[in-house]
Amino acid sequence: MVMAGSLAQWREWTGLPFDRTGDVIVPQALVPVHCDAEHDHAVYVEPNIWVEHVLSDAGPGLDRA
Repeated sequence: MVMAGSLAQWREWTGLPFDRTGDVIVPQALVPVHCDAEHDHAVYVEPNIWVEHVLSDAGPGLDRA
């Protein structure tokens, strides 16, 4: 997921200052938000996580319908 916006938007969304260039730690976010104060822009790029599940018999005690 990518979420980009102006610094004013990020301030409104998070309540954080976003007043200097660099990574900003946002509570509850998986990764920091990169802030570019000179260009009035910040972007959050959340990593994709892929999980592979092995399909097998339902196992003991589980009925397959």
